[in-house]
Amino acid sequence: MQIIWISGATSHYRKFNVTKTQLTRFAILLALLLIMIGSAIYFMGFRVAIKFDPSMARDMGGVITSEELYHLEEEYRQKLTKLQGSLKAMDQKIDSLSKLNEQYAALATPLPIKEKRKDKEKSSEASEGKGGPYLPLFPNQVNFEENVSLRIGIIKTLESTESLNKKIQSIKEAWLEKYERLSLLPTKPPLASGYGLSSNFGTRLDPINNSPAFHPGIDFNAKPGTQVFAAGSGLVIKAKYDTELGNVIEVKHSEGFTSLYAHCQKLLVNQGDTVTRGQLIAEVGNTGRSTGPHLHFSIYKNGTLLNPMEVLSFSKPLAAKEN
Repeated sequence: MQIIWISGATSHYRKFNVTKTQLTRFAILLALLLIMIGSAIYFMGFRVAIKFDPSMARDMGGVITSEELYHLEEEYRQKLTKLQGSLKAMDQKIDSLSKLNEQYAALATPLPIKEKRKDKEKSSEASEGKGGPYLPLFPNQVNFEENVSLRIGIIKTLESTESLNKKIQSIKEAWLEKYERLSLLPTKPPLASGYGLSSNFGTRLDPINNSPAFHPGIDFNAKPGTQVFAAGSGLVIKAKYDTELGNVIEVKHSEGFTSLYAHCQKLLVNQGDTVTRGQLIAEVGNTGRSTGPHLHFSIYKNGTLLNPMEVLSFSKPLAAKEN
């Protein structure tokens, strides 16, 4: 490739021979020069932006000043401290709910089970030693003034959050296990509402012949056709007519408990059926040896009669009236 240079009025000219290699080298050098100039301009612009206009620096490349970085970290520290406080408050609320659940379970648990559990706890406390290091779920809040980095504070908080989630899951499983256990026991009143007692458990005057007698249960005063519900989940081992008890249902529960429902007008389950706590099983009636419509209810523990008033969990007091 030739380049001819003609100068002024003298019309002198010069010839230059340019090869492809020379042209390529020239183009590369020019490109490098432009890149260096652009980088220098960009760098100087960054320096000016950081010094005089930080917001412009952020727009250009996401760079912030050390002062802004300090304020940003301080803001996150405050938020992290607030989060730690919220986690502690949540942990305290969970503990309060656990105590409330224990109180509820104590009310709903049959007396024989309470005594058994109490004896077991006493025996356990007497025979087992307890100890170990104190490892609180939530350690003291991170003091950022003691050269503790924000990263360490976040890691500790995340670990505490994970521990709290495990605690919640553990409590949930314990509550479900306790609920499932109690749901199998005959602790639910067999009538929904609007009932009272017409006869208590124990010694009384027989309503037929007025002679002293023992009453093996309690009588709920209710209108004919009133719905009767299973006091707990279990297996129906009897559903038939009896000359004294009339139409009677007997349900076998866990831990040796059995519940009995007598003088029914109508039976809605059969022997061999599995019933759940609160399931409709019969209707109040006046069958068998009875002076009027009512529901006779008995509870046995391993074949031994119990006072149903010590087993059932009532949401409100009953009005008892002896006949």
